[in-house]
Amino acid sequence: MAEGLQGAGNFVVDKIELITSTGLNINLLPNVVKITLFENIEQSCLTGTITIQDSINISSYGPIIGQEFLSLKIRTPSVQEDDGIIDFSENLFAVHSLTAREKIGNNIQLFNLSFVSLELIKNQRIKIKKSFTLPWSDIVLSMLVNHLETKKNIFVEKSAGVKKYIAPNIRPLDVIDNARKQAVATFKASPTYMFYESLNGFNFRTLSSLYNQDSFMEYTTYEAGALVGKNGVIDVIKDLNNVLGYEVVANNDTLLNYRSGMYGSELIKHDIRNKSISRKIYNYHDEFEKEDHIVSGVKLGNTEYPLASSVALNTRGQRVSDFPARTYVLPTSIVNRNDGQHATPENTYPYEAYGPEKWLQRRNSQMNQLESGFTVNILCHGNTYINAGQKVIFNLPYTAALKAAGGETTDRFYKGPFLVKSIRHDFSFDSSPQKHSMILTLTKDSIEEPLNAPPDNYEPFATGDITITKQKEDYDGVEVKIVPPGIFGGITTSDNT
Repeated sequence: MAEGLQGAGNFVVDKIELITSTGLNINLLPNVVKITLFENIEQSCLTGTITIQDSINISSYGPIIGQEFLSLKIRTPSVQEDDGIIDFSENLFAVHSLTAREKIGNNIQLFNLSFVSLELIKNQRIKIKKSFTLPWSDIVLSMLVNHLETKKNIFVEKSAGVKKYIAPNIRPLDVIDNARKQAVATFKASPTYMFYESLNGFNFRTLSSLYNQDSFMEYTTYEAGALVGKNGVIDVIKDLNNVLGYEVVANNDTLLNYRSGMYGSELIKHDIRNKSISRKIYNYHDEFEKEDHIVSGVKLGNTEYPLASSVALNTRGQRVSDFPARTYVLPTSIVNRNDGQHATPENTYPYEAYGPEKWLQRRNSQMNQLESGFTVNILCHGNTYINAGQKVIFNLPYTAALKAAGGETTDRFYKGPFLVKSIRHDFSFDSSPQKHSMILTLTKDSIEEPLNAPPDNYEPFATGDITITKQKEDYDGVEVKIVPPGIFGGITTSDNT
C-alpha cells in the first residue's frame, strides 16, 4: 500500500468535474480548497461537501442551482487497485445545495457545494406500491437494482425464509429500512443487519459478518522521534498507523442501557389468529455467549466478556440484566410457525412470519451495545483503502503517573479490535503538500478480560428511620411520622429491592 508513497496522507486527484443542468462541464481542480466525504454504517448513502474558491462567478454563469452532478476520482499515490481508489467518475454524486457563499476580497468568493449519492436523490422521487414474495435480502437487491437503478458494487448477506411483503406506497430506502430491522440471517440466525454505503458500494450485512472480517490496519500513538528510521527518514507505514489525536466518546451509560432494553427486556406477543399471549425475556448476560461480538467472532475464537459487570445488586443475586426494564407489546399471526396472514391460492402458509421474538430484543440490545460501548474518535493520516464497516486494531497507550503494577502498556479497555463506525475524509488542497486526513469513529461491544464481580458487593442502601411530613388538607399545620426503613402504610418492603 505504501510503495511509491512519499508521505503519509498524500493523495492524487485524477478528476474533479462539475456537470451543470445546462450540460456545461467545469473542471473544478484549480478552484477546489477542500473536499470532505462522510461514510457511516448508520447512514444509507454517502454525503460530502466541496469548498470552491471562485474568481469567475461559476455559481452564476454555470449556473449552480442544486441540480448539478459531481464527477470525482481520488487515490493514494501509486494505487492502481479498484479497492484503493475513490472513483465516482461514472457513478456520479448529485449536488443538492450551494451554501456559505461569501466574498473574501479581490473579486473572489468562497462557497460550499453539498452533495450526496445519486441513489438518495432518486429515492426522494420514487414510491413503491408492490407485493414481494422473496427473502428480505432479495427484496433489498430489488430496491437497489430495479428501483434505484444503482450500478455500484453491492454486498448482501443472505437472509432466512421467504417473506410475503407489501410495500405500502413508501420509498425504496424505507423498504430497505424495514428489511434491516426485521431480517434474520441464515448464518447463526443473526438479526443485526446494517444497511450503509461505503466508498466501495452498498452493504446489507449483519454485525456478525462485520465482526468476522480480518482487521485491516493497526492504529496506535508513537512518541516523538519514534517514526524516524535509522536513515533519518520518517517511516511511512508507521506514520499511516500513527494516531495524531484521539477523544474518548462513550464508555457505557447505565441509565440509557436500562431504558433502552440493552440489559433486559420483556416481549409480550399477542397471536391474533390463535387468541393466545406469550412472553419472552431477554437477558444480556445470559445471551452474551450466544451472540457474535467483535473481540471473538467465529474465525478468531478468542475469549471475550460483556461490557457490564455481572456483580449481584442484592442478596437475591440479581444482576443489571435480571430486570426486564423495557417492555414490547406486538401482535402476530401464526399457522404452523409460519405467517398466518398470507396464504397461497392452495390455502397453504409457506411464508416467514413477522416473528418479533426472533429479532426484536436481541437486535435492540446489540445495536445499543454498539452505540453505548467503548467508542473513541481518532485523527490519523488518510488513505483511500480504509472504509466504514471494516475492522481495525487500536491500542491506546496506558496513561498514568505511575507504571502499571502488571507492566501493562495499553489501556485495559481501549485495545484490540474495533469496528470502524464512521469516517470523515478531509482532502485539503490549500496545504503544501496537499494532505488527506481522516477522523475515524471506532467502537467495540466486548472486552478481552472479565470485570471483577465480588459475591457480596451489593448496591448500597441507607439504614435508619424515615421522617415523613404530610401537609394537612386544611393547611392548618403538618403531621410528622417516623417509620422504620422498609415499612410504609402497613406494607413491609425489602431494603434490597
